[in-house]
Amino acid sequence: MKFYLISPPKLNKNFNHQTFDKVTDIISVNFFQFRPKYKSLSERFDYVSHHYREISKICKKKKIKMIINNYFEIAEKLIFDGIHLGQKDKKCEEAKINFGSKFIVGVSCSNSYSMYIEAKSQKADYVAFGPVFKTLSKKKRKINFDKAVFVLKKLRLPFTLIGGINHTNFMELVKYKPFNLAMINSIWDYEKGPVKSALIFKKILNEEN
Repeated sequence: MKFYLISPPKLNKNFNHQTFDKVTDIISVNFFQFRPKYKSLSERFDYVSHHYREISKICKKKKIKMIINNYFEIAEKLIFDGIHLGQKDKKCEEAKINFGSKFIVGVSCSNSYSMYIEAKSQKADYVAFGPVFKTLSKKKRKINFDKAVFVLKKLRLPFTLIGGINHTNFMELVKYKPFNLAMINSIWDYEKGPVKSALIFKKILNEEN
C-alpha cells in the first residue's frame, strides 16, 4: 500500500522539506504533487519555487516521482517527472507532445468510465477517481462510489483514489487495490502534526497486515 502525497494549496507551517523528509521515511510514497491554488500564475510559481530545490532533492534520493498539478507554464520552467491534469485542463495528448512520451501524465476522471477511456486513448500513465469521501480540498460533491466501483473493476491503467481520505476510512479503500491513495489535509493539517499522522497510518497498516 503506497501513498500519493499532495502539497497544501498555500503556504502552510507544517509543510517544509524537513517534515516532508520525515513523513516519507515513515510511509511509502510513490508520488508527490505540487498543487498550488493561488489566483495568479506568478503566486503559484513562487510557491513551488520556494519549496522546489529541497523537495526535489528528497524525491530524487527516495525515487519519488515529482508531479506538477495542471500548469504547463511551471512544468516548462522547472524539472518534473510529470503533470496531473483535471477535467477542465489541457488534454493528456497535449502534455505528451509538449514534454515527451516518457513524461508521466495523470488524469482526473471523477467516477466516469468515458473519461477513463479518453485518458487511456491519449496514453495517460495513471488516472485518479474522487473525491471518494467528503473533503474541504475539492468543491465538488463526493462521487457515487457504487458507480465508481463498477468503473474500477474495468480499469487497466493504474489508478489513484483521492478526496477526504484519513486514518479512519483509508482501509475501506485497500480492497479495491488502488495504485495509490492520495492525501492532503490528513497529513499537513493533522492536529498533532504530519509526522504523527504518518506514524498512525503506518501503525494501522502494520496491524492489518
